[in-house]
This record gives sequence, structure tokens and C-alpha cells, in this order.
Amino acid sequence: MEPVDAVKLAYQHAFGCGHLMPRMEDTQRMIQHEMDGIPEDASVPVSESIGGGLCRLNLAAPRVRALGALWIARMMRATEMEVLHRHSGDLLFTGALMDVEWAVQQGLTAFSLEDWKAYERFHRDLGRPVVSHSNAYREAYAPHYRVVLENFVDLLPVIEKLHDGKNLIVLDGPCGSGKSTLGRALAGMEWHAPLMMDDFFLPFDLRTEERLAQPGGNVHYERFRNEVLMHLDDGLITFNRYDCATGTLVEKKVRVDEVGVIEGSYSHHPFFDDIYDKRNALRVYVDVDPGEQLRRIQKRNPDMAERFRNTWIPLEKRYFEAYDIKDRADVIVKCTSPLREDDD
Repeated sequence: MEPVDAVKLAYQHAFGCGHLMPRMEDTQRMIQHEMDGIPEDASVPVSESIGGGLCRLNLAAPRVRALGALWIARMMRATEMEVLHRHSGDLLFTGALMDVEWAVQQGLTAFSLEDWKAYERFHRDLGRPVVSHSNAYREAYAPHYRVVLENFVDLLPVIEKLHDGKNLIVLDGPCGSGKSTLGRALAGMEWHAPLMMDDFFLPFDLRTEERLAQPGGNVHYERFRNEVLMHLDDGLITFNRYDCATGTLVEKKVRVDEVGVIEGSYSHHPFFDDIYDKRNALRVYVDVDPGEQLRRIQKRNPDMAERFRNTWIPLEKRYFEAYDIKDRADVIVKCTSPLREDDD
């Protein structure tokens, strides 16, 4: 690695793949052209983390090649939108350059501190343009990759199923497991938002003792079926979202195109089985270790951590056990990347 390669790594860590995103058709064609020009290599890892929830997806890896250029392009599009949400790319880039300088000072690079400072100053004076790998790096590593969210590596078992004709993906699992993170990544490949079970909490006037005694009875599953599942072919679904802050129903519209994504606890409720079976839905269980679950919840919403621990986690656990939700899932995945503060 030479200084220019370190700058490229820092840039990708901060800004992802935005500079490589022309029209979708052009992006797909560029990826296909590159894959056609390189041999498959089973020794190459599927991905290499570059921090910030991003990774380099290696185009020579057999599992990546099997996805096809279209799905890789869609991953890049979703990654671009997620990175734009950060609003802190410049700060991340500056911090990454400082990290590189620290690594050079520790003797962890093949280039000297003098060479690094000279190139870093040169790059700054040019206005921080996008750079390409050095010839030395290309000769040593033959890099052929695309920068995407690490979440897509977690989701490979799901995306691979899309080749089998699956067009409805339903993610269930404990709070704090990363369902929202993964659901947003999947839906982002289709340019729309996921449908969320959180919009269907049971209104206060329906929270009777009898209703809450049912496993999963704390969500308005009847309304979700009638207002959402019965209209998946409409393209644009209009329904009433339950606003927990006001206790009222608010109109919401969500578009569902080629692939529909539903996420949230209780989304695998047996009340929906007939519709899921008819649509050949892919049931995904997003798992999380209990300790990691509590750590994420505490970090995301410390004021509500006790409520999660004493009320919502036990309610979910009772639902999962009553209906064998994990065992009935088609795919089990874990979200290993950092979650945003608003993620479930």
C-alpha cells in the first residue's frame, strides 16, 4: 500500500460508493464488464471491512459473482442512500486521515511519515479529489471490488433466495436485533421504505386483559392484515399508522415494487400464514445475543431500557416461544454492523 491507497481507503470509509453511482443501467454494465474480465477465485474472501459499517465486496469471490451485476448495483444504490444519511462524511474522512498518520507513526505501513505527509498535502492542495489505486497495489492485490454496506454480507442468505423467485421478505426477531437496519438495506435496493409492524401497535382502547393475554396480542394484527397484506399488489399502499405519542391513527403511504419488505417484531404471526404461504414469502428471523441486545438498547434509548427489559422483551419472548417463530423461519441471520440510533 502506498499513500494514495491509504487516501482511497479513508475516502471509501467516509463516503462509500457515491462517486461510482451513475445511472443504474450504467452501474450494472460497469460491474458486469469488470466481472467478465477477471477469473473466479475461491481463495478471495467475500468481503473486507473498511469500518463505518462499510466493506469492500470482492467481485472475484464465487458467492459474490453468483449474485449477478444487477443485485450488486442495487446494493451500491442502497449504500449510497444510507451513507448520505450520515451528514458527517467530511468529519469521518478527516478522522480517517488522522488514523492513517497515527498508523504511519507506529511503523504499521510500508511508506514513511515523510512520504505520507507529502502526498497528503498534495492531495489536499488538489481539493481532495477521488483517487485510484497505485500500480504497486494493483500488482500486489489485483483489487476488484465494490463498496457496500456490511449489512449486505449479513443478508447474503436472504438476497440469494431472491434468485428463487421470492418477492416478499418478512423480518421478525427481538428488539435491538437490527431488523430495521436490515429491512432498510433490503428495501433500499428497490428505492422504497420497508413496511413496519411498529406502525400497528395495539391502541389503548383495545388493550383488554383478554387481548394482552394472547401471545402477540399487543399488536393490531387484524388491521395489518386488512390494510397492508391484502393490498401488496396495489403498488402504493395507504394505511393508518398508530402514533404512540398521541394515541391516534395517522395516514401513511408506502410503495411496494418488485420486492416487498416487511420488518418488525410479530410480523411472523400465524394470523398471516395463509397470505405468506400464497405469496411464497421468505420468513427471516434476525437473531441477537441477549447481552448484545441489552447493550444496543441501552445505547440507543437509555431512558427506556428498563421498560424494554421488564415489559417488551418478555412479551416478545412469549410470542416467539408460543409460535416457534425462530424454528419456523426460512433463514436466520444476525446484524453485525453498528446500528443507527433510530434502529430496532
